[in-house]
Amino acid sequence: MAVCEIWDVRGRLDHPIDYAENPEKTANPNYSETDLQALVDVMEYATNQDKTEQRFFVTGVNCDPASAREEMMIAKAQWNDESEIICYHGFQSFKSGEVTPKQAHEIGVRLAQRMWGDRFQVIVATHLNTDCLHNHFVVNSVSFMDGKHYHDNKANLRLLRQRSDELCREYALSVIEHPSGRKKPYALYQAEKNGMPTRDNVARQAVDEAISKSFTLKDFDRQMAEMGYHVRFDPNRKYWTIMGKSWKRPKRLYKLGDDYTNERIMERIRENSYAVKFSRFAEPQKPIPVYRLKGTLNGAKKIGGLRGLYLHYCYRLGILPKNRKQNYARLHYLLKDDLMKMEVISQETRLLCRNRIDTVEQLCSYKESLETEIADLLQKRKGLYSQSRKMGGEEKEAIRSQLSDLSKRLRVIRKEVKLCEGIEARNDTLKEKLKTIRADEEQQRKELMTNEHKRRSGRTDRPNELGGI
Repeated sequence: MAVCEIWDVRGRLDHPIDYAENPEKTANPNYSETDLQALVDVMEYATNQDKTEQRFFVTGVNCDPASAREEMMIAKAQWNDESEIICYHGFQSFKSGEVTPKQAHEIGVRLAQRMWGDRFQVIVATHLNTDCLHNHFVVNSVSFMDGKHYHDNKANLRLLRQRSDELCREYALSVIEHPSGRKKPYALYQAEKNGMPTRDNVARQAVDEAISKSFTLKDFDRQMAEMGYHVRFDPNRKYWTIMGKSWKRPKRLYKLGDDYTNERIMERIRENSYAVKFSRFAEPQKPIPVYRLKGTLNGAKKIGGLRGLYLHYCYRLGILPKNRKQNYARLHYLLKDDLMKMEVISQETRLLCRNRIDTVEQLCSYKESLETEIADLLQKRKGLYSQSRKMGGEEKEAIRSQLSDLSKRLRVIRKEVKLCEGIEARNDTLKEKLKTIRADEEQQRKELMTNEHKRRSGRTDRPNELGGI
């Protein structure tokens, strides 16, 4: 079974090529780290027809992997191509355990030749770093034969999948005969895989809680409304739908799982009984220790500014304190929107606390220092690259080690710069959200007090709301 997808790439041509040719992902696990050479040497080795073994599974169709980006740019210049789409990046993923790395790469090369081999330059790289072996394709957007563009449309995608299935049958691999349904977004798939709260998970939690407290559909609807959801039981529609306050469109309940179809929800509600449920007496609570401390906290400095804003927002989201059990279904609808961003918000909070950044000015100053360091490191790396070309042996290995350290440091700094940019963009939004949340909570508190006052001041001889039961 092979799954195929392709999409256009806008920007720099070297980024998708570098990702596809990444030696950490294309390396044969039978070789140790000491066997790995520089990327150029690896590409030359991988395409050397005289070799009987491969350490890296990278092949060029109508181009040499070692000079692929230059050859693709020459083709663009030859036909005066100025399109925003510089190339197409696709993949072909196999079922876990079905193929060997050599077979996967062979199928990928044959697929590239059948699909694009007569007109386009293609890099085929097989990645071995996951349970499911998969091929990456980097296809030049313009043909070297006639200068015409490749079009990523539904017809070509169907053709790609059809030819992939044909090759899978030739190699006696499984094929998805009747594909159905939409592909789940990758970010959502990863979040669910890592156990992070997602919109669907929180919606399931809300439905489960509402069902456990309901005896009728009216009860169920009221409970869902309290948690910020609107459920539509339209008799003219086949499926019931759920919609959160911040959602752009409703979602059919049955898509949440087998336990959320119309019939199953009704069954689960009917299973609830009006009978009295007996429960154990509450266990006596352990006495809370009280400690008396000398002095006052008047001189304690309250954390404010950006740090205080982010720490308070993390508390609201349930990130802080650690190991805190949070009922995400009961969160304010504005907070639910950020559940998928919890990891990024946590990283931004750590950056602010680690560097004691409280103002936007301090944040900009810290960001500028990082950008200055990046410029210095890039200049230093450029000099080391020049030295490495003139040296060999142990001296070259020492320079490569320095280059590796510089690259690691650059990755860390660039990540922090990105976090700073995220804080700048998110700062005002968090303030507005917290302001809205506080206003909504104050309104709910007033309504609760008003309703409680009406209940307490009501007559004792009013009719029984339960109809005498």
